[in-house]
Order: sequence, then C-alpha cells, then structure tokens
Amino acid sequence: MTRTTLLSLLPALLATSALASGAEDATHSSATSYLPNGAFTYETFEASVEHADLEGCPAEFDTDVVFCRITLANDQAHIFVFSYEGDQPVMAVKPYDLSDGFLPF
Repeated sequence: MTRTTLLSLLPALLATSALASGAEDATHSSATSYLPNGAFTYETFEASVEHADLEGCPAEFDTDVVFCRITLANDQAHIFVFSYEGDQPVMAVKPYDLSDGFLPF
C-alpha cells in the first residue's frame, strides 16, 4: 500500500473510531482526572485521547499481556501499549514516521 493511500485512509479510520467512542458517551465529564501514582491508565486514555483501536501490536510486544492503540501527532503515528493487568497502565509509547510501511506489524 502506498504512503498516499495510507495517509488518505487514516483520517477516516480515526473519525470512525471517534464516532464509535462518542456514541457510547452521551455526555463528557469535565471533572479533572488525577493519575494515581503517576500511572496513565487506559480508562484515562480512552476518555481523553483521540485514537483508533489496533488488532495487533508491534512484534516486540506480547499481545497475550498487552493491547495497543494508535494516535497521530506531529507527523508521526504513536502506538500506545497498555497492560491487561490491574488498571491497565500504559507500558510503552512507540513512534513511527508517517512513511511507506510505517506500521510493520
């Protein structure tokens, strides 16, 4: 798939994801979210960061114990890796330049 094709599909993917998430949340809370022990949990991420769900993760991560989401910012895709354990804290953030083959998984 070419870079142009990938870049043209990403806004639609993110818009669809945003609509799907927004459909469940009729109202958004304006309450401040505090991060206990500095942990950025999936619950906070889901409510505050526009993203798209991914079926997989980069090969270096074991999808039996983590799951991944993608965001776009500063001409990069960012893969957020969350643990399935406990409050599902973020375990890693892996950036990719927006170029051909930027998602090699």
